[in-house]
Amino acid sequence: MSVAEVVDSHVHLLPGRLGAKVRTIFTDVGGYDLAYPADHAAVCEQLAAEGVAVVWTLPYAHRPGVADSLNRASTATAAADLAVQVVAGATVHPGDDAPVTLVRRAVEDDGARVLKLHCSVGRFDPLDPALAPVWDYVEETRLPVVVHAGRSPDGVGSGDDLLPLDETARRHPAARIVIAHCGHDHETDAVAILDRHPNVHADLTPVVNRLVQVPAADAARLADRLLFGTDAPNTEVTAARCRAHVEALGLVPEATSAILGGNARRLVAEVAD
Repeated sequence: MSVAEVVDSHVHLLPGRLGAKVRTIFTDVGGYDLAYPADHAAVCEQLAAEGVAVVWTLPYAHRPGVADSLNRASTATAAADLAVQVVAGATVHPGDDAPVTLVRRAVEDDGARVLKLHCSVGRFDPLDPALAPVWDYVEETRLPVVVHAGRSPDGVGSGDDLLPLDETARRHPAARIVIAHCGHDHETDAVAILDRHPNVHADLTPVVNRLVQVPAADAARLADRLLFGTDAPNTEVTAARCRAHVEALGLVPEATSAILGGNARRLVAEVAD
């Protein structure tokens, strides 16, 4: 695969103080030796050196009232002169006033091409009634939605965390849902959801220092709905190692190419103008 084709669909280029605060959770509290610097330009330069050409930057609303500013910051980052192309992501919280209005503004006015819902950090359920109009909107516009399922603010999941997302996919069969981290460490449950719902995708993004584990047979069968991701900058796993992990599955070249970039490019290209 050429360098120009690799897309990292799970990056967090968070703004200012929020980015610094999130960073300290990993470095000072978690004690992790992170693979990337915090500076946006430096992160993008390192990703580019590892063969990444495009990234999705995914903001996430940890509480009501912050989504609009995060969305605007995401758009500004996407417009900056960086070493990789940045696709602007948007976010929303069910506690926001008129959540669908915020998402519509981010997409139609500011050019966002992906939505991120971080249920565990925001402590909400994807089935929250306030999000129903958002799900209707993403069905209409074909906007991909990356969802980090769960209830724990530290992102550590339990066995039933994916159940609400399974039901969301059933209620909204045209929604292009991407299960973040392939539900790690419940990949088997995530794969079962992909098998039940053709509208559901998953990214193979590691969790700090743990690579996602999907059997090669499952990856081959679902190769048109798996995406490459790193979680940069707050990860111990480099893009090069993530890519090697995908390539080690031993899939046919077309499947590997789809996972490393083709699927992400298609999802963005198909968002309605």
